[in-house]
Amino acid sequence: MDDLKITSVEDAIKVGIKFKHNWWRGQPKTFGTLIPKIFRNPFYIKVVENLDPFKEFEIIETFKRLSPTLNTKLPSHEDRLGWLILMQHYGTPTRLLDWSESILVALFFAVSELNKEDGELWSLYPIELNIKAGIGGIFPLESSPILSFLAGEAGHNDPEKLAENLNLSKIPDKPVAFFPTLGFERMTSQLSVFTIHPKINPSNSIIDLINDKNKLNKYIIPYKEKYEILDDLKTLGISYRTLFQDLESLSKDIILEFSKPLRKLWGQPGLKE
Repeated sequence: MDDLKITSVEDAIKVGIKFKHNWWRGQPKTFGTLIPKIFRNPFYIKVVENLDPFKEFEIIETFKRLSPTLNTKLPSHEDRLGWLILMQHYGTPTRLLDWSESILVALFFAVSELNKEDGELWSLYPIELNIKAGIGGIFPLESSPILSFLAGEAGHNDPEKLAENLNLSKIPDKPVAFFPTLGFERMTSQLSVFTIHPKINPSNSIIDLINDKNKLNKYIIPYKEKYEILDDLKTLGISYRTLFQDLESLSKDIILEFSKPLRKLWGQPGLKE
């Protein structure tokens, strides 16, 4: 897959208009992969997997055990997918991968870290992923057996039995794209959507499954363009404050604005009659 470049908000808008039904994911570094955090180092190391096969389950259960003292708006104990969405929302490693229906929101996440590393923006046609997963050109409901299996796999030591209990003819082994219930304000402002992934193997990542660049593509954002893009996104209403809606995010916006004091002296451009 050849890497294309996005060097401005205008570039991103052109791409977004071209691929109207795609989902978007921004990453502040060029990882070159689309693997959920729970299956990446340091949470997943292949050579020690057999020594600690229940790490994902332990992370989930630890979150479920301790979270009631910190928050009362929690899923039911049996709602495994709801717990994964909640955990992902607060940054706990899960088998979910965040996407957005808005290319500008995803672009923000690709440029939000002002480091000397290029960012990357992924474009995905989610229906194609679900076709590859064997469920056709549909988005499953949160209560669907396939999502129930993928969300419950970590807490079950007999996947064949779990699939049987859910009346599935085979074990789901490919990522699936789905629309979540928008239970948090920032999910609404970020136009959040997700892919959920089975335990990884050498041939079941999104990159392995889709090789059509119209349905999966990666765009590089050069690090030298990050600040300008971030500044332009703020002008268009895409900022920490609008996407996260808390005081910490407001502070981040203020720091960005006042860290470049000379920019405030540039004024408005002249208007031609």
